[in-house]
Amino acid sequence: MNLKRSAALSLAGLLILTALPAVALDPKLYDPKDPINSQPPNEIAAQRLLPQVRDELWSKLVKCKLDYDEDKGTYSIHVTPEVKALDGKTITVRGFVLPMDGSDRTRHFLISRNTPVCMYCPPGQPNEVVEVQAKKPIAWSNRVVSITGKLSLINDGEQALFFRIENGEAK
Repeated sequence: MNLKRSAALSLAGLLILTALPAVALDPKLYDPKDPINSQPPNEIAAQRLLPQVRDELWSKLVKCKLDYDEDKGTYSIHVTPEVKALDGKTITVRGFVLPMDGSDRTRHFLISRNTPVCMYCPPGQPNEVVEVQAKKPIAWSNRVVSITGKLSLINDGEQALFFRIENGEAK
C-alpha cells in the first residue's frame, strides 16, 4: 500500500472515530437479526457523515429490494423495471473505487456511492456497489471517479454482486 493511500485511509478512520461520540444513533437503522443491514449502528452513523455520491443512477439502484437466505448464506435482489431497462445500456456511474486486486492501479474494482470506511467490508449494501472490469488500469484515488461502460445485471448472490460494468473507462 502506498503512502498516499495509507494516509487517506488513516484520515477516514480518524474522522469516523472523532464523529462517533457525537452521533445520535437511530435504532431504526440497525436490526442485529437483519444480515442485509448488519453493519454496527455506530459504523452506519459514522459513514453517513462522510461524503456520498447522490446521482440519479444510485437513486435507481438502491430501490432494488434485497433479501438474504440465512440457510444458504446468499443474497438475492428484486430488480425494479426501471433498473431492468438499463441492462445492456451504456451508463456512467460516479463513486468511490475499492480495488479488488489490492493494487494502486487496478482494472478490477467495486465502485460505491458511499465513502469506504473499512478496507475489508463493502461500504453499504449490495445495491450500493457496482463491480467494474476496466479496459485500462486506473489509479486508486480517495476522490469520486466516473466510469462509463455497458451495465450488466448479474446474479452473484454468494458475493452479493448484482451490477457489473465490463470494459469500463474512467472519465
